Amino acid sequence: MTIIDHHPSLSPELTVDPTSALAFDALRNIHKGIRAELFAVVGSAGNVDPGDRAGRAALAAHVGDVVELLVDHAGHEDAHVLPVLEAHGPSLLARISSDHADLEGRLARIVDRTAEMTDSPAGEQRARVHNLYLDLASYTGAYLGHQEFEERVVMPSLLAAIGVDGALDVHHSIVSSIPPPVMAKSLAVMIPAMNVEDRAELLAGVQNDARPEVFDGVWGLTRSVITAADFRALATRLGRN
Repeated sequence: MTIIDHHPSLSPELTVDPTSALAFDALRNIHKGIRAELFAVVGSAGNVDPGDRAGRAALAAHVGDVVELLVDHAGHEDAHVLPVLEAHGPSLLARISSDHADLEGRLARIVDRTAEMTDSPAGEQRARVHNLYLDLASYTGAYLGHQEFEERVVMPSLLAAIGVDGALDVHHSIVSSIPPPVMAKSLAVMIPAMNVEDRAELLAGVQNDARPEVFDGVWGLTRSVITAADFRALATRLGRN
């Protein structure tokens, strides 16, 4: 089967949400985490004291973490998803490749702006922080549109072309390629952004598929990144009270 090349409009009039009935969605959790981090770093850039050198340094470190997350995620898509699109959906490949090139250029500008902002001379600090803020906000707007296209068009089309088993194979190839320390950082971003059903599904999968010590590590990480009330709700869902 070939991935549908003529995708539906993504206008506000779109009434059928294909993601609501997906048998498998590899993008949901990581995209929630990325959105949360983008919103957080835009907020930090908007309210940091431009004259506070330590505050600017903290913002630069946050930007660096977000850039690392974005670069890693794009790299996984380029290595594992784009070859599938090349085989089954060339027009979708063209759109995703174009998006990635545009976003990569925007991200390079953000890295440059961050360096300029961190070492701003007196009299230029406010303007440089604001320029970084505008670039982060603009990037976030572009990235949200890219994510929606992947979620509403690419993921359903992948399932139609290669089935749930094929999509799971792609997902597992991505997960297995991620070093444990990087996976831990990704989970620390994703888990707070997820709802209790997302968390229960993720943790149940780890419990079923991974070694007990791996699950224990993820369980402890989860406890450290969500509220006590949210952790109790998750434990109840998993029968661990």
